[in-house]
Amino acid sequence: MNEQFDLTTEPPEKKWHSRAWIWYALAAIVVIVLGYLVISRGANAQDGPKEYEEDQLPAIKVAVLNGCGYVQLASEYSAYLADKNVDVVSLGDTPRPIYDKSIIVMRKGDEKDLARLQRMTGIQRWTSALNEYHNADFDIIVGRDYEEFMK
Repeated sequence: MNEQFDLTTEPPEKKWHSRAWIWYALAAIVVIVLGYLVISRGANAQDGPKEYEEDQLPAIKVAVLNGCGYVQLASEYSAYLADKNVDVVSLGDTPRPIYDKSIIVMRKGDEKDLARLQRMTGIQRWTSALNEYHNADFDIIVGRDYEEFMK
């Protein structure tokens, strides 16, 4: 019963801390990868939303109205708009030909589309008369200054 154990002949037990360098290396790799992802997404977020070219955006629906009484002015102006990203859905005349200045009437469009339409037509004057049942997003009332905008 008096057995003695020889501690030098048994192999030593492997402790978890003897392989700690593997865990430290894995943790360092994870931190580096996460840091890279955060920095790369942060750089992309600073770029802001992607800006599309005008030909990539949907056409703006407009009704062209003759506001000054000149014969066939609405159809001439709609022909001028043919090469722009504008869809002319109707032509007509205003009840009274009293418009000296051309104007855009916002019916159900938004301000980004208004800015696009102003850029395409050159008409900066605008007003709002919202009507969700109108067939076009905007009305363009062509006034006596039409030649200024058909260059």
